[in-house]
Amino acid sequence: MVDTGYIIYADESGDKKYIQRHIDIFKKEGVELKFVTLDKLNSMPTPKFAVMRAIAPAITRELEEKGVRVFNNSLTSTICNNKAKTYEYVGRAGVEYLPFYKSVDEALKAEFPLVAKSLDGHGGKEVFMIKNSRELEEKRFFFEKNYIFQKTASEPGKDMRVYVLGETPVAAMLRSSKTDFRSNFCLGGSAKRVEIPPDVIKKIKDIKKILPFDYVGIDFIFHEGKPVFNEIEDVVGSRMLYTHTDIDIVKDYVYYILKVLNMLKV
Repeated sequence: MVDTGYIIYADESGDKKYIQRHIDIFKKEGVELKFVTLDKLNSMPTPKFAVMRAIAPAITRELEEKGVRVFNNSLTSTICNNKAKTYEYVGRAGVEYLPFYKSVDEALKAEFPLVAKSLDGHGGKEVFMIKNSRELEEKRFFFEKNYIFQKTASEPGKDMRVYVLGETPVAAMLRSSKTDFRSNFCLGGSAKRVEIPPDVIKKIKDIKKILPFDYVGIDFIFHEGKPVFNEIEDVVGSRMLYTHTDIDIVKDYVYYILKVLNMLKV
């Protein structure tokens, strides 16, 4: 095993400035970090650690079996990139979420409107509002295999993302949209930093007890006046933090990694 780390992306389309920021901060601490894409990984030496920026739980698991410390780990990748598994998993920690249905037939018995979500979708993509049973029946073939259907929050177009690093909730961003029931920043929603409510901090701590993530974004929607768990972003973006705060989350993440690996200079 070589004494270096990889930052791994699915392909060459990753944000080069974001990648270089990781590389530069590691270099200042005397640690080499190399940018590697998934297709090149098998031809490379086994690294000491890996910053996984691709959704690839099977490959993450293979690296772990070789003794590589991967940030985030394969359990986090497996659970958080499947919405049904995520809800079922956090439910074990007693964290509340809005009811969901795994099939069209189950959803047809529920109260409309419903939100259809692909199991592995991200950034508000593959999320649709279903107004009534007729609309769902008409789109049955499209939704049958890879979607869940969830009760609609009472405050659509509004949610809160909390960035969590290790045990620490770093910051919360309130996202909202006046034109879309989805509030994602990448879809044109607005964002502002807010204080993290105490009940949200407790929910995050409860989730952390059963899911050993390193750096994630945990999203909460608003229903009947309170924040309710929605999903966890494993490969979380940081554009909102850099746009609206002075938090250097990449620097914080790098130093977190070095500390975990006992590679931090005194």
